[in-house]
Amino acid sequence: MKPLLTTLVLAGAFASAFFPANVRSQDLASADFSSPSYTDGALAGQNGWAQYNTQSTLPLTVTNGRVSWPGGATVNNQDAFLPFPEQITQPASGSTVLNFDLFLNVSAPSASNPSYFAALNTLTTSTTSGNFQNARLVALAQETGFVFGARVNGQTGYPFVYGTNVLTIGQDYALRAEINMVAGNANDFINLYVGPDFDNLSLYATAGYTTGTVSDPLFGAILLSQFGSVSVPEAGVSIESVGVSVVPEPSTYALLALAGAGVAAYRIRRRARC
Repeated sequence: MKPLLTTLVLAGAFASAFFPANVRSQDLASADFSSPSYTDGALAGQNGWAQYNTQSTLPLTVTNGRVSWPGGATVNNQDAFLPFPEQITQPASGSTVLNFDLFLNVSAPSASNPSYFAALNTLTTSTTSGNFQNARLVALAQETGFVFGARVNGQTGYPFVYGTNVLTIGQDYALRAEINMVAGNANDFINLYVGPDFDNLSLYATAGYTTGTVSDPLFGAILLSQFGSVSVPEAGVSIESVGVSVVPEPSTYALLALAGAGVAAYRIRRRARC
């Protein structure tokens, strides 16, 4: 086998063998409500979750392995957040990719102008001063089902973008918001993926910048939201799991793999001399 081809083969083999999934992505925060670590009752106070802000009506609860709320409310009820170890800021160059994953079903999508059921907080604490909700996820009624939508943040330059594939109310879906934080202003975007599970996802929608003046987002915590108002009613959802991870840039992973391949090739040559 030619030396270059040998190196490339070794790179792939080394990457698969020595850089498993937990190296390829860094978990920032996650929760599996169906696991034994969660018990039926108030979500706030369990495994790092806390009440966001001061609104405490209709507290979010864990019931039979899920956090659910009925939707339809036009007032603000309790939100809960799970902080990251540190705030994720915009890169000085290149890009940073976050995967915001939920396994959920939608029981009551909003007929129009829906409020977000999940988002990412700017801050890693419940302090509201200077805080903002980014990577907002919504469910909008469509025909006899619904569509998911996303926006990079709440500013008008980053509007909601919805998928066109109508989904089934009450059916479980894996939903991934792939958040692309790109160096420079007004160029971040979200690829929204949907599937029956996280091994079978299909691109569903892409939300990005349109026009206007915006500030690119920062990320500090997962937020489950029951925000509502007269003009933006809540959607009803049932969430089994949620998590956010950082995905390394492909170039970084490739360098690690090639470095590993070099070590492997050296060992092969050394054995050949023995």
